[in-house]
Amino acid sequence: MEATELVYLTMHHESYDDLKQRILLTYGAKYDREQEREFSARMDFLARLQERAETLLDFQEPRLQYFFERHAVGGSGHCCLATVLVSSFNDVQEEDPARMAEAMQARWKLLSGPGYEISEISYSGLTYRRCPEGQSRALHEQINGLDCAPEFKWKIMTALCAYEEYLKELLTLLQPVLDELQQELEQMEPLLEPVYEYWRTCMEGTSLEELLPRIGPGQGEPHLNPQKITVRFWRTPCNRMFLVENWGAPGEIVAYIGIIVELDDAADGSQVSDRVICSMLRSIGDNSKFAIMKLLRKERMYGQEIGERLGLHHGTVSRHLSSLYRSGLVSMEKGNGRVCYYTINRKGLQRLLEILDKLFLEESADPQEELPVPRMLPTAEEEPAQPEYAEQESSAE
Repeated sequence: MEATELVYLTMHHESYDDLKQRILLTYGAKYDREQEREFSARMDFLARLQERAETLLDFQEPRLQYFFERHAVGGSGHCCLATVLVSSFNDVQEEDPARMAEAMQARWKLLSGPGYEISEISYSGLTYRRCPEGQSRALHEQINGLDCAPEFKWKIMTALCAYEEYLKELLTLLQPVLDELQQELEQMEPLLEPVYEYWRTCMEGTSLEELLPRIGPGQGEPHLNPQKITVRFWRTPCNRMFLVENWGAPGEIVAYIGIIVELDDAADGSQVSDRVICSMLRSIGDNSKFAIMKLLRKERMYGQEIGERLGLHHGTVSRHLSSLYRSGLVSMEKGNGRVCYYTINRKGLQRLLEILDKLFLEESADPQEELPVPRMLPTAEEEPAQPEYAEQESSAE
């Protein structure tokens, strides 16, 4: 799961640096300096991991693009065939890639048999549900009912009919990343101690009835009389969180939690940090940086081009581009060799303008006022079931 998410994000130019800046803009005010430092360290680690992945795979390889092509699902979400093959049949008990592949094949056989059928598709893959044996619809009927384009339905149908063959091909393509990712994620462990401590505190003395609605939507039917919750932390899908039933253990559900997710993350824009805003404004307050922004508004350029056009020393251009990139105001795309092209980050600039508008131009808005956080359900009268905490288990699939 970790490898497929990393490759998917890299394939579609979704950078952890951009995500870091977006989160600081949205929630930055809730962090003190130490918390912001810890958060930035985790995101910077993932950004370096993404840079490494770019060197390990040929992202122009046709079959790799076939597996990771983005398809719209469920109205506003997106998914790819690799996610369908891996996340839909992931076994939380296995960490070794070879044993994980065997476990996924076994789970695919189980869910493809009588008593189960596909109910929906989302960014996290296929959702299965239980049904009376003998009443499962034919596979083509199940897939035809999914909320996605006919092209993606055909890809899913073809892959599920030859699951073992497709999974083997996918894992072969990902092998260079798989070989390195496991070691890299182990090195990340010291950065995750604050995450583990945060979730220990959240879960102490908390019943499942209270906890599950706050974690988020689930797959299948995990909300029906769960007896135990097992936590698995996601590194590369760092901002996602969802529930899935552990089909091999009745009554157990698994909560997949990204390493930057917190329970009170209600995105309202009011938690933006003044420090972050001022940093972004300083980035464009310099004449040379402002000139670079105006230049990149028209076309993408690399550093030497910018220097020649504006008459700036290459060292000055490099420092300015680094500042603008860290502030989320320009985007970077690697070309052939070591050349990096820069363009204006229109989404980042738009977010900054929206926040300034909210702070200074909305007469009725109090920029310091936070929207209410969704409340937890009432505490159950019986003794709450305690979550099983499994902070060290993570798959590189």
